[in-house]
Amino acid sequence: MELTAADGVDAVSEMLALATDTMWRYLINRDDLSASAALVLNRLSHEGPMRVTALAAAEGASQSGMTQLVQRLERQGLLERMGDPDDGRASRVTLGEAGKRNWDARAEVRKQRLAEWMPTVSDDDQVALWLAAKVVVRVLGQMREAAN
Repeated sequence: MELTAADGVDAVSEMLALATDTMWRYLINRDDLSASAALVLNRLSHEGPMRVTALAAAEGASQSGMTQLVQRLERQGLLERMGDPDDGRASRVTLGEAGKRNWDARAEVRKQRLAEWMPTVSDDDQVALWLAAKVVVRVLGQMREAAN
């Protein structure tokens, strides 16, 4: 059987859909943040400080909706505003110390929940999953860079 590029796209798409669904349904801590708030913390954690307008565009949200979300997260101490070095009249939003601690704690919860599942997987499959993860993380990192 010969594989085509479409077969590869289908397989990767299915893998990402299953991984995303598993993450949102079972692995993340949804007790303290809404999905939209978690996505904002995720973006700022990976991409660094951003203007609210850029954050709204990147998340597909309205400017007013993002402004309200950012203000709520600021009141919770998760986000902070800092001056924009490119425009003294503007500001950028960044993770505050509490936001960084929250994000790190969420990662620990995810790892703990995943660790609870690992004994349900055979030793051989655990090794295969680990090897596959090493490759997928590298390749998805490259794809993410290309998307930016």
